[in-house]
Amino acid sequence: MPLKAFVGHVRFLARQGLGLLWVPQVISLVRGEYTCPNLLGLPDLVRQYVSPSVRLLTPVLDARRGKRQLDRGYLSWGLQFAALPRVLRAWQKACVVQRSWEEEQGRGHPAGSALTILLLGPGYLVDDAYLNGNLQRKLQELGVAVVRADLPDAVTVPACRYLTKRPYWTTTRRALGALEHFRRTVDGVISIAPFGCGAEAMQGVLVNQRLRGANLPYLELYVDEHSSPVGLHTRLEAFCDLLERKKSG
Repeated sequence: MPLKAFVGHVRFLARQGLGLLWVPQVISLVRGEYTCPNLLGLPDLVRQYVSPSVRLLTPVLDARRGKRQLDRGYLSWGLQFAALPRVLRAWQKACVVQRSWEEEQGRGHPAGSALTILLLGPGYLVDDAYLNGNLQRKLQELGVAVVRADLPDAVTVPACRYLTKRPYWTTTRRALGALEHFRRTVDGVISIAPFGCGAEAMQGVLVNQRLRGANLPYLELYVDEHSSPVGLHTRLEAFCDLLERKKSG
């Protein structure tokens, strides 16, 4: 599903006349961890679906040997467009913005809601209302405050130290770290994933193990090209009813 969605977006942009698209080859973002294999081959896949006249920018982002290697990948890509001094200034500004965003994450929950739910899932699915059946809007209609698992690695890496072995996939480790960070302050946890994703299936098992005996309700939602969100919304309503009953004693 994620590949179909990505290729669909790319083909749409190409039909609008865009001739330059950014499609990075994301190998690793953190030393010792990897991204999904679909991301590794994304540039090669996309090339099969667009005209040769469409230029693809495909920087290689690889932190297998550490953050410096990842930084060099960004800088090398920038040198295609400007001289080194300008690239360095742009890079420094980007790092400042990134650090500012990271400092804002995890500082507290939205106020004024009866229930607070931690939402786990890959970014492309959590952020796409079409793919997820407008899940976040439905939760807001039910009076639920949604806590996103957007925490910096400085928080999620230490939070995963309870694991015997560190997860292979970065997204899995970040989700488990966010769960550990928030699990004592939320009323429930919802994870949403595409059907057939191995990393998400393994993550679901690990989340279940961690929450076993924790008295924290957990709902797993798997979606894949659903044409109607009705079934999804029914499950959300039932889950929120359960949380309200539990909270009211």
